[in-house]
Formats: sequence, C-alpha cells, structure tokens
Amino acid sequence: MAAPAFRADERINLANAEVVLADGHAEGLELLAQIFAGFGVMTPHRCAKPEAVEEVARQREINLFVIDSLLDGGSGYDAVRWLRHSGLKPNAFAPVILITGHTRASEVFRARDCGANFVIRKPATPTVMLQRIVWVSREARKFVQSPGYAGPDRRFQMLGPPVGEKGRRSDDLSVDVGAATTPNLDQSDIDALFQPKKAIG
Repeated sequence: MAAPAFRADERINLANAEVVLADGHAEGLELLAQIFAGFGVMTPHRCAKPEAVEEVARQREINLFVIDSLLDGGSGYDAVRWLRHSGLKPNAFAPVILITGHTRASEVFRARDCGANFVIRKPATPTVMLQRIVWVSREARKFVQSPGYAGPDRRFQMLGPPVGEKGRRSDDLSVDVGAATTPNLDQSDIDALFQPKKAIG
C-alpha cells in the first residue's frame, strides 16, 4: 500500500495525492479541478458519471474522493454508498467529501447516512475546501460496517447509547451503574478535596 498523501502530524502535501473529483456538470468539474490544481494536484481523476467513479476506484488507490450530490445519470449519494459497500481496500475507507447545493437537514442526514465524511455547501471556495481536507485528514472516528451502513461512525462524540437504550457496539459502556466496591468518603475527606492544604516540607 502506498504511503498516505497527507498526515495529521505534518503539513498537508497533495502533490502526490490520488484524488477523484466527480461532478455531473462540466463547469462544476472544471472549478473543482482548478481548486485542486491550486492545492498542487495536477492530474485529478475527473468523473461526471457514477460509473466513472466506480471504474477509477477499481483501478487506482485513491487518497480522497470529492463527489457532487448530482452526477450525470446518477446520484452522488449512491456513488458514495456503493464505494463504502464495495469491499475495495483501501478505497472503501478513503475520505469522502460530498458537495451539495442543498443543506436542508434532510440532505445533510442523507449525506451522513450514505457514508460521507463531510458535507460542503455550494459554492465551494478553496478556503473551505482546504479546511475540510485538513479536517478529514485528522479525523479519528472509527469506521463502521453493517448491512445498513458503512462509513465513519456517525457519532462525533462518544456519549454512548441514548438513555434507556442498549448499546449496539462492543465498546459501548453499560448504562447500569454497579454497587460501590469501596466505602464512601466521609464528609471531612470530601471537604479536604475542595480545600487542599499547603504542603510543609
């Protein structure tokens, strides 16, 4: 497997990155290509159709997918969902930024549920795009695979399952608090914790 094109502990270098840019409109695809040329990506894989995204994903090891929600003859959401369930390693786990002209809650949830790492609203500016690339390069969410969903864990905070619900993941903590295993502190011990005394030495 090739070395990652960018790492969280150093400056991002996209010069050698394999990047897929997918947009169903020629103007949008050209704009994306110009933005990424400014980041140092000189030969991005340009795709207008979902089939083109699939073909590149099968042939190349990709570092980043940037996919518009509207592709020629298909949906960007479906392309991301296909990628996540494709079983192609490492591409099925590659960062995906989804671009959409609609940021209604339903569209954001749809992007989240198809497996995208992040959603960007059109028009995508170079500054926002670079910020999101840095963000996904440092992302530490676990990758989840199940029959209904594949992608980064949709929980941004590890708060555990909702109150009253049993956790579905092996690392979810139990909501039941067991009995104390040591005696309770008496009030003088508790007071001492909040009123530390100066050490004399």
